[in-house]
Amino acid sequence: MDVTEDFVRTCGEVGNLTQRMTGTSIVDAFFGPPELAPDRQSKSTAPEDLAARLMVIADRARSEIDDSLRSLYLAGEAESLAVVCRWLSGEDIDYADLVHGLFKIEVSPFDEKTISSLLRNLEELLGDREGKTLREKVLLFQEEGRVSGDELKKLIQGPLQEKASEVGELFARQVFSKIGQSVTDNGVSYEAVRGQPWSGYNYYQGNYHSINQFNIDRTFNKDSMMTVIYHEYEHHVSNLWRERMYREQGFLELSVVPLHTGRCVISEGTADTARDFLGVDLDNPRTKIVDALYSLRRAVSINAAFLLNVEGVSREEAASYIEEYGLRPREQAVSSLDFIAPTTTDGKQNLWAPYVFTYLIGRMQFVHPTWRRAVAKGAVSRFFQTLYLDPFSGSSVTWNKAFEWLG
Repeated sequence: MDVTEDFVRTCGEVGNLTQRMTGTSIVDAFFGPPELAPDRQSKSTAPEDLAARLMVIADRARSEIDDSLRSLYLAGEAESLAVVCRWLSGEDIDYADLVHGLFKIEVSPFDEKTISSLLRNLEELLGDREGKTLREKVLLFQEEGRVSGDELKKLIQGPLQEKASEVGELFARQVFSKIGQSVTDNGVSYEAVRGQPWSGYNYYQGNYHSINQFNIDRTFNKDSMMTVIYHEYEHHVSNLWRERMYREQGFLELSVVPLHTGRCVISEGTADTARDFLGVDLDNPRTKIVDALYSLRRAVSINAAFLLNVEGVSREEAASYIEEYGLRPREQAVSSLDFIAPTTTDGKQNLWAPYVFTYLIGRMQFVHPTWRRAVAKGAVSRFFQTLYLDPFSGSSVTWNKAFEWLG
């Protein structure tokens, strides 16, 4: 069996394993041949057997695939999924080692000095805005254009669908035009959901179409709403080019999109840099406040993840930490724990527990600095061509090699 077919079939089995054990499939999207679809693969393979098979696939990728970037990409994906299987088999893996094994990034908590610096930066940007304390200023800032529940549902089902089309047109003008090639885009449909650990999620459907879901249990304002829209639409765009490459060049391994690999670091990093790509409101004072809140809250969430998964603090203690240092209302602090806690509220292993690092590290250590170098060197077109025309560039394992040309 060809190594790419073996990989796709095994991904399906790993997805079935994670679905069975955690309630979430590791396969985020699939648009390949029907016979290789996850629901046609074994649903009972032991995690230890899958881990061993994936390591063989990694070795085969290195020896059988001539293209160095493609070989490195596939081997990295297989090794990360092997770690997923080892983790779910009950193997005792240190939290930082787990994150490194999955995403190929080094992680540690942010120290008090860094958090204090992020808080001071935010305070300077908020200046003399209404509110006696920094916390009051942030909460009042977020109340502007606040929407949730049924009101949010109506917004999602109406005006946001039109906004999605506008964002798609913006990508065509600001990104695709610089690539010099077009890609089919059958658009994004919006849905309102409840009971999820995230705020928004892109479910790529194949055939160049996505469903983007908003969690109406969460509260949004006009800033966070647009942040999610740009973020999730960039996920859609990345998969458009990925599907195009699979269909036109036959790279079978691109037809399956797994979670918890080095791919996710770049996927979340590019999504969190989408507004920069599009040049939207970058000099707006309000946007600068949103960006400062982003950095602070991502860092605080990472620290809270260490508190829960390493130090073993209670959910109440972790929520208090997020509330105090992330300047979040208590309700938001509590709900955010569902994404980073070691177990779900129904006692299952939480598949998302190690994922929180991908956003901030993907943006700040990989995508954004590379983007800034490309802008400074007048190489924006080549940046987009590397990013979207070669999906094998999109992994923490391959990123630096793919962008060597930038120096």
